[in-house]
Amino acid sequence: MLPGRTPKAVSRIRDRYGRWRADGVVPLCQRCGEHPVFVEDPEARRWGLCRECAQAEKDWRDRNGDRLARENAARRQRKHKRRGRE
Repeated sequence: MLPGRTPKAVSRIRDRYGRWRADGVVPLCQRCGEHPVFVEDPEARRWGLCRECAQAEKDWRDRNGDRLARENAARRQRKHKRRGRE
């Protein structure tokens, strides 16, 4: 469940708006909440971001991609090393 939401509140919202997003309706950006999702870009659509927020996310990933890959590899190595000891 959603934190801070009662089951009754969730069912009331689902009754009002439906369980899934309606076709043809472009949702608002997940980050800024002001602009519609940039549906022409597959990554922006998957992330649920507008054009400006998607560009900022791509720039951040370009700057931090190598560091994130190193940290992920180190995490995987620690995980498998611990598994070998057990």
